[in-house]
Amino acid sequence: MLEEPGRGSAGDVPEWHAPPQMIGGHVAGPAVIGRTDGLVVLARQVLAYPAGLEIEVEAHARGASSPPGGPASGPDGYTEPAQPAFRLRLGDGRVVVQDDEAGLRDGRGPVMVVSGYQAAWGGPEDGGDVRLTLWTWPLPPPGPLALSCAWPERGLGDATWILDGAAVRAAALLARPFWTAGA
Repeated sequence: MLEEPGRGSAGDVPEWHAPPQMIGGHVAGPAVIGRTDGLVVLARQVLAYPAGLEIEVEAHARGASSPPGGPASGPDGYTEPAQPAFRLRLGDGRVVVQDDEAGLRDGRGPVMVVSGYQAAWGGPEDGGDVRLTLWTWPLPPPGPLALSCAWPERGLGDATWILDGAAVRAAALLARPFWTAGA
């Protein structure tokens, strides 16, 4: 008999990979992280959990993103459009980069993974819309957090938004399980 993930089975997602099944404590959002003439990057919302921090971000781009002559394509003729890249500077000075799982080598973190993704490309303005859910494990240490985004192909070299570390830790205390015991 197969067990369903999230129901106490051995197939549960590890806490470094995705937020726990609970309602996170609201930290901040929405807020603009960075903007150019053809791009806006937003933090839609930031939620804190006892095990980590979830940041929902979105980017909306318009206008040409290809170098003169068009983008280089792979052997199949299709090229995945460039994406925004995120990093988080923690209050203790460490930096965690999106999709860098180096923090798992010692099992203590930090690590930032993309736990949700949606994108749409093209249209009359050669636009792109990207939504990412970034999961950072474990809960960051005390101190301010600096979320940075770069998307050089769209003209954004580096933009930073500062989060209040005390607000993050206080919000983590407000996280609650989806269901009460016995429900």
